[in-house]
Amino acid sequence: MKIQLQDGRMLEGTALQIVQAMRGLAFGASQFSIPQYIQWVINNTEKFEGFHLDVQGKDDDELASGLVNEMLRAGLARTA
Repeated sequence: MKIQLQDGRMLEGTALQIVQAMRGLAFGASQFSIPQYIQWVINNTEKFEGFHLDVQGKDDDELASGLVNEMLRAGLARTA
C-alpha cells in the first residue's frame, strides 16, 4: 500500500508499517504504543479537524488498518 498524507509525504508498506512511520514523524509520539498513538490521532483529529475517526480492531495490525482506512475515507490521506 502507498498513501500520500495531506502534507505531501508519501508512505509505503503495510498499514502497520505506515502507522509506525507516521508515529515516528509525529513530534513527541515515538514513545506511544500503536493503540496509544492511534487514540492520540483520533483525539487530535477531533480537536483540530472537527470530526471523529471510527477506528476498530483487536490488535495492532487491525487497528493500523482501521486508521489508514479511516484517514482515506475522511480525506486525510489518499492512495498514491
